[in-house]
Amino acid sequence: MGKESLPQLSDSNCGTGPGSVPVFNCVVILTLVPGGTKIRGRVANLQGIQGEGNTERDVLLLLTKRFKTTMLQYNRSQQLIPWIDPPESPADGEQQRFIPVHL
Repeated sequence: MGKESLPQLSDSNCGTGPGSVPVFNCVVILTLVPGGTKIRGRVANLQGIQGEGNTERDVLLLLTKRFKTTMLQYNRSQQLIPWIDPPESPADGEQQRFIPVHL
């Protein structure tokens, strides 16, 4: 199984250099923790990545780092990525964010 089998966005070099950098969509669902001021987030298209923070920015940064680390592991080992397809949908009171992650 080579890199060509990984689901990624089309060529992402923006015309600035040779080759393509792998780019993956990280779909995040955010919710306010009940009874508190913290925000909880989870990756909706890859199981097991979640976290909490004081601000949306904190949560998105944390989840993006965890997502990228996970994707690098799959990429290096050339394992098939166990995508959740279709991704989870936000429930009432939740919000969704799409983050392109470059490896």
